[in-house]
Amino acid sequence: MSYSVIIRAHETSPLLVRAIQCLRAQSLPPREIVVVDSSGSEQVAQRLRELADVHVPYGAGQFNYSRAIHLGVAVAAADHVLVHSAHVALMDPQLVESAFQQAAAAKCAVFYFRKGVSTAYDNIDITRFDGRNGLANSCAMIPRNLLLQRGFREEVFSAEDQEWAAWFIREQKGCVLRITSPACVYENPHLNIQKKVNEDLAIACFVNRHERWPNNIAARLGRAALACVRRRPERARLHWLVAIGLLGSYFKPTQRKSRYF
Repeated sequence: MSYSVIIRAHETSPLLVRAIQCLRAQSLPPREIVVVDSSGSEQVAQRLRELADVHVPYGAGQFNYSRAIHLGVAVAAADHVLVHSAHVALMDPQLVESAFQQAAAAKCAVFYFRKGVSTAYDNIDITRFDGRNGLANSCAMIPRNLLLQRGFREEVFSAEDQEWAAWFIREQKGCVLRITSPACVYENPHLNIQKKVNEDLAIACFVNRHERWPNNIAARLGRAALACVRRRPERARLHWLVAIGLLGSYFKPTQRKSRYF
């Protein structure tokens, strides 16, 4: 099985170097590693050219996750594409080869990895998809022809992976294999509350539209109040910001920047 790796990067960090080293150490190594570079720096670009097999400049304009993926898919040479975060490391060299075998046995065209304390394999089909478990583009293997048929939507400002999964699972009747493994390490130094707020807003606007209904917004406000009582201010702030954002979506379309956090 042949696959190209697409990594979106704006800097050369030790995490990126480790991610690429782990990919090249796989028993089933990638045909190529494609880096989509949004740094705008010639110095960074030169270093990324040394690390990757194919270097793709993002170009001018505001950064958009989906557009970065599309640029990588356009030049990918293999039949499958592994959309891979610079913050992920596949520490087990057998992980990708084993995943292809498990996916074939489960008759799943798409699979993705997530970190966990123990190994587990879950088929996510129309009966199990909840709008949040369909895909994780931090490390997802997708046939290239599917991404050419229907790419990630650029107007989806966050959770573009879940919006794509909704199309694949609900409309195409597809099945995704979710692989939980302690060998999948995710260390994103930029995680914060705004990233989670944007994800929840995008899921409500593009995937699970019932989450915008007034009763569910009221439930969010109730959860914010409960979190305050329990002295969990960050949790309260999360629910409050999502509720206010959903209320605002009734007056104008929700728009956020698709960016690194």
